[in-house]
Amino acid sequence: MYRLLPILIVSLLLAGLVSCDAGLTGNLKENQPPRTFLTVDEINLDQDNSTERRLISQVHISWWGDDPDGYVVAFEYAITDRDWLYTPQTEDEVEWSYTERTDSVFVLPIPPGEKAADIRFTVRAIDNEGLRDPEGASVVFPIENSPPVVNIHRINTPQQEMEAPPDTTYHIASIGWTATDPDGDDNLSHFEVVMNDTLGEWTTIPVDVSFLSLRITEPAGDQTSAAVFLGRNFSRSDIVLDNIQMDSENTFYIRAVDNADARSPIDSLSWYIKEQTSRVLVINDYAGVARQEAMTRHRQILRDLGIDRFDYIATLDGAASGGQKVPISTAFHRPVDPTLNRVLAEWDHIYWVSDDLDRNITYALRSTIGFFENGGTMFINIPTKTLNEDDAIFNFLPFERLEQVPAGLNSFQIPNNTRLLPVDPQNLDTLRVTRDSQSAFPLFPAGDTRLFYDAEFRTRPFFDPSLEFSRLLVSGSADNSIIFFGFQLERIEAGEPLNRTMRYFLEELNFPVD
Repeated sequence: MYRLLPILIVSLLLAGLVSCDAGLTGNLKENQPPRTFLTVDEINLDQDNSTERRLISQVHISWWGDDPDGYVVAFEYAITDRDWLYTPQTEDEVEWSYTERTDSVFVLPIPPGEKAADIRFTVRAIDNEGLRDPEGASVVFPIENSPPVVNIHRINTPQQEMEAPPDTTYHIASIGWTATDPDGDDNLSHFEVVMNDTLGEWTTIPVDVSFLSLRITEPAGDQTSAAVFLGRNFSRSDIVLDNIQMDSENTFYIRAVDNADARSPIDSLSWYIKEQTSRVLVINDYAGVARQEAMTRHRQILRDLGIDRFDYIATLDGAASGGQKVPISTAFHRPVDPTLNRVLAEWDHIYWVSDDLDRNITYALRSTIGFFENGGTMFINIPTKTLNEDDAIFNFLPFERLEQVPAGLNSFQIPNNTRLLPVDPQNLDTLRVTRDSQSAFPLFPAGDTRLFYDAEFRTRPFFDPSLEFSRLLVSGSADNSIIFFGFQLERIEAGEPLNRTMRYFLEELNFPVD
């Protein structure tokens, strides 16, 4: 009896369920739309509606959604004028943007020429069946536009010293700048530049450009134009800047323009533009006390060889001391790549004079790439000194390293009246030293080094003639692009032997010798 009771109860329940199912009627409930909420749904101004209390146009907005019978998968938002919800607009007239985010930073648009605007932001949730919130959530942002700011980089500006022209340039100059907008940098529209006259026609520069280069196209005459190259990759453009004054100080003006057509205060930079008059460039990097004497000798040599016209850059600033390299001269254009490379490539021949291997010749490897690619040649006169064997300069100069001082000795020297002996006596004269050098190092040639002169080096504090070491003092590269003279020419006896030697060297380098 008791065992049958549970079975009877289950049977009765099943019978009841069948009876109920037979009489079940009605419709399934339709999918309900999601709802959308904004973190901030209202922004109130003071009664006077003062623009001083308005928001900047860059705002952070966040939202969320809820669905009563499913889940929210995404959102759509629209940015319009404040009254669009209350005017007879169709769905197609509003541009909705899809997102799966629940917050973002927006730069709300202000109509061009207007300082302030009321902009409506509307967002609506989308559920897992694609149904959208029919009402959405909306808030009006009272915003105002702030003008942008632009600042030209200058050589003495910290961390921006590599993007500015020196006080004087020839036919190429580069200018970099930084621009910001209080309403967000996405609010920047473009830049406008002009040369020498802010009342003239301004030229538009794209907003993604913050560095440009000018190259004089027609240098003849007092006034000329420059082609504009955009970016550090020196990209050619169709832009031309007019009203450039040759052999005169010029001023570059720039202003930033935002999407509301507001313009920044103007920034400007002035420098002197010289006309290039020769295919030969003399670089005077001689910073010592004998600078004037040295350049007098070199100028005389060039005149004696018929090179009486050349362009000139003096890189006399900075000091190389304690084995430290001198900072690259402010007389050189910044940055090295691409600008200084392009600047030096404007000449066919460079005559480089210095009194220290730790001075600006250090940067020649990086700054003369274009010069040598164009077939340029270079004569270098710098006294030798002790350098670390891993010094990068050995990747540039035409020898492998400098000879090491033999054990137990202090240094090499070239005393007064020492002879410089030509490796090829048929083409070169013996030269005589008129002032000694207490510290001079022989060049250790690489496999393809051209050998020109040996010196009768001595060692200090005593001399052992049985010592074996390189005595090379003047060498050249195998491709005839560089000749390096490792002793000051002003310490060598002047006259026909020196002139014939220099004529031979410069002719080897295809200088325009008369």
